[in-house]
Amino acid sequence: MKSPSRPKPSIGDLTDREREVVAGLIRGLTNKQIGQELGISHRTVEIHRARAMRKLGAPTLAALLAFVLPQRGKLETHRPA
Repeated sequence: MKSPSRPKPSIGDLTDREREVVAGLIRGLTNKQIGQELGISHRTVEIHRARAMRKLGAPTLAALLAFVLPQRGKLETHRPA
């Protein structure tokens, strides 16, 4: 008997802040740089990054980037000017 399949992870599963952090990672920023840009600590960035990785089933940063790069248009969020 087959167990019910789980829904596929999606960028839509991420919070706005998690999407902002992932967008910074795609741009090659460090946790510290992302934190400075978003006005949060680098430790908070690490927490958002870890949650995004868990939600998307990505065990490594490389796996996270491989998952989100083809869908990076969905990461666009409104940033204050």
